[in-house]
Amino acid sequence: MDAPKSPEKLDHFVVVLVQPLGAGNVGSIARTMASFGLSRLRLVSPRCDVKSVEARSMAMSAQPLLAAAEHFASLREAVQDCGWAVATSRRLGRNRKPTLSPRGGASSLLRQAEETSVALVFGREDKGLRTDEVDLCQERLLIPAMPNGDSFNLSQAALLVLWEIFMENQAAGAGEGLTDGPVHHASPFTHEDLAARENIEGLVDHLVATLETIGFVPHNHPERVARSFRSLIDRIQPSEREVRMMRGVLRQLTWKVLKGEPASEKEDAEQNMLEEESSSLAATRKKRFTRNL
Repeated sequence: MDAPKSPEKLDHFVVVLVQPLGAGNVGSIARTMASFGLSRLRLVSPRCDVKSVEARSMAMSAQPLLAAAEHFASLREAVQDCGWAVATSRRLGRNRKPTLSPRGGASSLLRQAEETSVALVFGREDKGLRTDEVDLCQERLLIPAMPNGDSFNLSQAALLVLWEIFMENQAAGAGEGLTDGPVHHASPFTHEDLAARENIEGLVDHLVATLETIGFVPHNHPERVARSFRSLIDRIQPSEREVRMMRGVLRQLTWKVLKGEPASEKEDAEQNMLEEESSSLAATRKKRFTRNL
């Protein structure tokens, strides 16, 4: 018997694998995605041959999904068009407490998927996600398990997370029209309204660069400041228009500080350099990326 067709919002989920090591894991995840109605797979600099016989044999009937996987050089590029991203990791760190579990978070992620694309980000089999990669995500998901147990295999972790989302989606569909369950009101935002990840990160970079210009950010701690402001901005969930407005304020502020007067439309072209990523933040990112190659 064929599985019931999934509602369109499952198409808004994007599964992102960061530097996967095992071709079999990638194939297995493609197969799991196809079984649960997800179709968008993105790979960040895979360290295995995702076109190998191993990958294709594990994908089974999901080989077309595997072949259609998109490739990116960095996580930032992979989630740039997603309005929401979830980091899945066993080692989140002291200052990165989990905000979701698969079962408890499935309903909220489905609601997010009604508004925007949601990236489910899975880290490397051996090292998980780096701090700067977790920082790009608004939620942190931890699969409950015994404290002293080993981490889940990558494909097992993906199976558990996608299963919970699928089952919650099925339950929500079966309960339409009933009144004995919780009622979720429609969000005032639409998919187009919410700012894409690319534009949120551009705003964070612009903000840090501006704060460095006015002497607020210590040159050796730009990432700490960026992390705090990113968290604040993500809680607000600004629209594209609001992001443009905030960046306009930053342009005018920087121009006023440097030139002593507001910028005119004619001078807007000269503002491009002020919108670039903070130089110290960019240098730190480049150093970390090089170290982890």
